[in-house]
Amino acid sequence: MVWKSDGKLMKSPGSFSLAIEDIDVDSYRSTANASLIDKVIAKGLVKASFTWNYLTEAEAEELMSETWKNPMNLELKCPILGGKVLSAPFRCSKRQVDMISTESAENTDKTKWKVSFSVTQKKKVNGQ
Repeated sequence: MVWKSDGKLMKSPGSFSLAIEDIDVDSYRSTANASLIDKVIAKGLVKASFTWNYLTEAEAEELMSETWKNPMNLELKCPILGGKVLSAPFRCSKRQVDMISTESAENTDKTKWKVSFSVTQKKKVNGQ
């Protein structure tokens, strides 16, 4: 299991990456010595990126429909957190669909799509 959305097991991506981010506000560099003056407001939030290749149109549409939920209630396998499964609210911050192959006929079921999107954790959860 790589991910679930609202408790439903979702199609495994061809590529999946995780990052941990800290959120700051009004950070700046000191003009005296170039030190970073940072005001961290949240530490350890997860960002995930997913990519699928060669999807049918229906598969692409199903995945894209998930990205419009806010929040996206996801369960993610997180090796970056020691192998835990993280259950948390996320927001899709970037989404893209590319047609990667088709035939000349219109409405062909042989058209294949590439889908990618990134999600950012909205808030920390217990145990994180």
